[in-house]
Amino acid sequence: MLEATARFFQAGGPMMWVILAVLAAAAAIIVERLLFFRRAARADVGLDAATAIGHLIEDDARGALAVLAGADPAHALMRRAVTSALDGADPGEIRAGVEELAVVEMPRFGRRLGDLATLANVATLAGLLGTIFGLQQSFSALAAAAAVEKAAVLAAGIAQAMNTTAFGLIVAIPCLVVQTRLVGLAARRTEMCDAAVLRLLNYFDARAAQPRALNRVAS
Repeated sequence: MLEATARFFQAGGPMMWVILAVLAAAAAIIVERLLFFRRAARADVGLDAATAIGHLIEDDARGALAVLAGADPAHALMRRAVTSALDGADPGEIRAGVEELAVVEMPRFGRRLGDLATLANVATLAGLLGTIFGLQQSFSALAAAAAVEKAAVLAAGIAQAMNTTAFGLIVAIPCLVVQTRLVGLAARRTEMCDAAVLRLLNYFDARAAQPRALNRVAS
């Protein structure tokens, strides 16, 4: 198997190294993104928001912050909301602070996912360029080669053309499939984050409006 792979790679010519570099870059991005979604974005942020609100209702700010100690963007945004409230900010200021931090935190879900699509295109185009190089080599060598060597020269050029095309597609297709799955995962996590943060912000809005409502009832 290894020997056949080595022959396949060697017959593909210099563009195989370009495609291999694309494969290495794509693999690094995929591993980093999977680790991010596994470690930093695996929490049930909706449940954590509800638990944090429960602690805040009981005036247990430390407990709320402990629940929101995760490394994912949703926890970071909710921590900002809680700490702003503890500093005496009104709901408008709390919301403004969260929105400011969201500009930094929310793009973390989709970071480098567009690069996977770019790398897939590069792999495909590199394979096509290798195909052209292989065909050029075949036709150039045919003109100069002896009659007994023409078949071997033509076979080598066609092998280079086909192998680079195949290797480019072998790299590009999984990149596009994984990129599509990760984009969908990022979208779902973004929706969950939005819902959890909005729930916490609505709690602060309702808590700020409570004294005014009681005052109107008393009057």
